[in-house]
Amino acid sequence: MVAKSVRALEAAEDGVVAAFELVLTPALFAFFGYLLDKWLGTGPILLATLGGIVAIYEVWKLWYTYTQKMRTYEDSLPDAKGIDAK
Repeated sequence: MVAKSVRALEAAEDGVVAAFELVLTPALFAFFGYLLDKWLGTGPILLATLGGIVAIYEVWKLWYTYTQKMRTYEDSLPDAKGIDAK
């Protein structure tokens, strides 16, 4: 019983961390881009570029880690067709 609740908490923690990374990391880089744009006197070019690139990277990282976890999980499942089926 305790092991199931610990696994559930770990899964929830992974989701919360992923959500924060998905939102806060691009926002932080966009803010740095804003500061650079303000310092260089340019338009919001660096703001959009830095924020956009980091947002795309975060989505890719989330997708990649999810597919790796699912592949590991699927590999640990018993074969539904059985050993003798071909």
